[in-house]
Amino acid sequence: MTAHHPTESDALRAARADADSERARADAAEGVSRLQAASLAELARLAAEVRCLVADLTDDAHSSQPIPPDRLRRFTAQLNEHADTLSRAARGYANARATDMAYPSIHADLDAHGWTPRPDRDLDGTLPPIPVTELPDRRGYRRGWQRGAERITLWFTGPYGLAYADSSRYGRLCEAREVRAVITSPPHGAADQDEPATTRPATSAIAFDATFEQVAEHMRAAGWGSPAEVYRCDARGKRRANGSRTCAVWRRPSNPAVQLSVWGRQGEPAQVRYWGGPVVDLATLSRITESR
Repeated sequence: MTAHHPTESDALRAARADADSERARADAAEGVSRLQAASLAELARLAAEVRCLVADLTDDAHSSQPIPPDRLRRFTAQLNEHADTLSRAARGYANARATDMAYPSIHADLDAHGWTPRPDRDLDGTLPPIPVTELPDRRGYRRGWQRGAERITLWFTGPYGLAYADSSRYGRLCEAREVRAVITSPPHGAADQDEPATTRPATSAIAFDATFEQVAEHMRAAGWGSPAEVYRCDARGKRRANGSRTCAVWRRPSNPAVQLSVWGRQGEPAQVRYWGGPVVDLATLSRITESR
């Protein structure tokens, strides 16, 4: 047998792979740097607000007129609230990672779609929606919003970076587009469909990296059991009695309203879609299904 000697093309491929890895690491570092810069700017703004309150209180304390008790109580309560916000944000913003969910327009979307902030005290004792083994590593500055009966709780690692997110309607949210889908969807009951219309593309343009059979096996292994429904469908997953493909629908065990659909032909790459949009690969599917 003739020994294989590295060729110029082998060396070129290896060099390209190394360059791609370095570029990915640089992009990740740059993303974290942007998030940290935004965090510093936000902390500076909060610190300036506290400084102004302290300066006003100092001026009043040094004036010849004593501060009325009611005014002093209001003033110190406001100062305490601002200082608490600064402290929570400083702790939560200290551990940003490249894997955090980046959502630059999150506050604008919350305001535009009718979400009302919940008081921080209402969130006391609320833990991230992650396995108990990960709780010692919980990160972020926890904040909550409400719209009607719906609630969303977010753990910020920067003004627009999230470590975790939890929806009262859908449970754990694993990607920024899921968070956006919840925030920008119509209020619950305002639409007849569970899936937000703004996030319902037909299929992904990227071929999924597993077959229908492999996805079904993954769903069983992840604890989602057997599909709740199986039917014939067309290439877009639409129900067709004479369709050339098979579609299976799973429901999240802890929240049957959350559905995940898989369709395709035997031995071919599957198409996977759930309420937040198309699922592009098995790694993304794993993040979704780990929350049962």
